[in-house]
Amino acid sequence: MLKKINLIITAFVLGLLLSGCSGSYDLEDRAFATAIAADWSADEGYRIIVSLPSLDKDEALTRTTRSSTAPTLKEAMAKIDRNMTKQIYYGHTKAVILGADLLRSRSAMTELADYLADNVQIDKNLIITGAYNIEEIMSLEPEEDKLTGFYISSFYDSGNEQKTFVSKETLLDLLKERSEGVSAAVPLLSAVDDEPTFTGIAVLKNGSLCGILEQDAAYGFMWLTDKSFNGTLTSQAPAVSTEIMEKETSYAFYEEEGELRAGAVIEVQGNMWNFTDDEIKSKASEYLSVFKNKIAGQAQAALEELSKMDCDPLNLSDLLKENNPELYEKYKGDVPSQVNVSVNLSLNFV
Repeated sequence: MLKKINLIITAFVLGLLLSGCSGSYDLEDRAFATAIAADWSADEGYRIIVSLPSLDKDEALTRTTRSSTAPTLKEAMAKIDRNMTKQIYYGHTKAVILGADLLRSRSAMTELADYLADNVQIDKNLIITGAYNIEEIMSLEPEEDKLTGFYISSFYDSGNEQKTFVSKETLLDLLKERSEGVSAAVPLLSAVDDEPTFTGIAVLKNGSLCGILEQDAAYGFMWLTDKSFNGTLTSQAPAVSTEIMEKETSYAFYEEEGELRAGAVIEVQGNMWNFTDDEIKSKASEYLSVFKNKIAGQAQAALEELSKMDCDPLNLSDLLKENNPELYEKYKGDVPSQVNVSVNLSLNFV
């Protein structure tokens, strides 16, 4: 799959670099950004890295990066422009990668969101993702794909075998969620074996960080939401895995002991490959139990962390209003004090 993606990317970039493009600048005077990474600190302000594809002397596809720091985002971006011999064009940017410290600053996030919204070149459907270390992610150079922006984008492709969990946030989603005052969930990536790996979620409300879910809780968040999901669920003991084919989560709300509560039912279907009849008979119930417990444990980890946040990233208040308006009115839109999780898992042994 990566080879196919790489061929498509190479053809696309070669087309940009060799054939021509409409606009105010001739192609030879342009550099095409495929990814922008940004972080922020009180001491140095913004730290920006821009990824730019290019061709080497043998016309092989390669990549360079440009970086700068400045008190404001506009100054940092202008610094990069001033140090370039070519005009940077941002219309082909595929991903914006936000550092964890930037995500923690409401003012820095507001400035960045405004800048991206006002930049007419930038496609509002580009992917927004987070990273614990932007340098680590921007330096990724997988064997078959050296264009970080395209590589991050392909991470979300349903055909990418490396993908496990998907929580895709676009700039359009982020701007809409900010304007409507609802919560956003920005996935956090780390580089593991030269692959972008989903290792956490930053939960935002009104452009401000509510909290960060680490890996198990982040996986649990995926089980509890209607975000897209696909990939492989693994267990170390026993060392087995199942391919997740379908997932659906539903909520029911009720009163108990004078409190508003909810039940979450997670319906999952998976495939386990290369099993004989004897293995199925002897191990089926064990594997089913292992995966059900893992899913339930991750969901509970997410609920424990979410209960500490001053926001509602599961949108339980809206679900309550839609499904049980009487309880919604009685509890003034509050979220349930307790959510009980049950998992219905079916496995096909192939």
